[in-house]
Amino acid sequence: MIGAMRDTEKTSATRVLGWGIYCASSWTWCIGMFLPIILLRLFGWPGFLVFAIPNLIGLVAIGYLCNAERCRAILREHRPAIRLFSAATVAFQLFFLAWAWSTFAPNTSATSGALIALGVWLLGLALAAVGDRAWVVLGVLTWLCSAVLFLWFLLAHDGGGLATMPASGELTLQNLVELAPAFLFGFLLCPWLDGTFLRARIQSGSPHTFAIFGIFFFPMILFTCAYTIGGEGLFVGLVLTQLTVQASFTTAVHTREAWLGGFGAKQDRSAPWPWAALLPGLAILLGTLPLFANESTYLRFLGLYGLIFPAYVLLFILRSGGTTPRRSVGALFLFLMLPCAVMYDWAFISRATSYAAITVAGLLALAMLIVLTSRTPTSRTNHAQ
Repeated sequence: MIGAMRDTEKTSATRVLGWGIYCASSWTWCIGMFLPIILLRLFGWPGFLVFAIPNLIGLVAIGYLCNAERCRAILREHRPAIRLFSAATVAFQLFFLAWAWSTFAPNTSATSGALIALGVWLLGLALAAVGDRAWVVLGVLTWLCSAVLFLWFLLAHDGGGLATMPASGELTLQNLVELAPAFLFGFLLCPWLDGTFLRARIQSGSPHTFAIFGIFFFPMILFTCAYTIGGEGLFVGLVLTQLTVQASFTTAVHTREAWLGGFGAKQDRSAPWPWAALLPGLAILLGTLPLFANESTYLRFLGLYGLIFPAYVLLFILRSGGTTPRRSVGALFLFLMLPCAVMYDWAFISRATSYAAITVAGLLALAMLIVLTSRTPTSRTNHAQ
């Protein structure tokens, strides 16, 4: 009730709209801007649907399942994990930009890609201390920039790949069904660790912020589908400009969350993490070294969001009263993730897709076991009565 009252007090149409568009810009990053291309190649439009539907549901749902007080509680109890999520996200953007510019732009080199990624990283560091009002404005401007590029692209290329989305791809529908649990697992749970979403839910004061988010986010992933046709010259320039603008915004907002600690960090006496702002810069090297600058590294980065982070949410946040695990429990969690990561590697890199479903089923069974064994004697007695 208290959380609901505070939501009402803070809500205005302008605030809800601004923060909703901010979320759409913060979530339009190198997953939404490239993964659909891979899925369309492998599975056709059914692959895009398996990506888009749980993505939108998971993101919109957090606004309605978490009021402002619940978001504050998650930040208090799980701030280290939320900051690690943001640090990893910054690293992912920087790797992707270095790789994309050096691979897809004509007449560019690994050095050019590295310099562009370096510029984005430095911009993120410079903007980290900017206040919330300015970030909402920047989020709106970023979205408008992408929307203009999208319209320009549609006019120049007659709809692009939207008119020719294939019904099938290199792999079978059975392969997609076996991978689907991993997409559901990741997209439904990862938003709970996104500090930009938690901030937006608190500051906007309304769950409808995330309905607005869904409306403004969907055109961005349609843009990705549109440019699957490939091309040269103006085409590549438009696409890489949009990739860079969006990844720059995401890099900056997540640098802020990782480095400074996120919403309420000062009140919770959470100190800045300078290393969380600096260490992700090493990912630029991954995007330039021939051994790592490839699609396989991109897919392995995705393992953080399809396995590690959602597993943390499942085991430590969604359980009633869940708190940051003790060091011994955290070490056990990481140890458990090692064989799971190997199975995901087999599923996504070696295309032994059944291992993805097996891994998710095992984690769900583990979560159920933890819930059953952690029930207090009193609760068991009451249940029996």
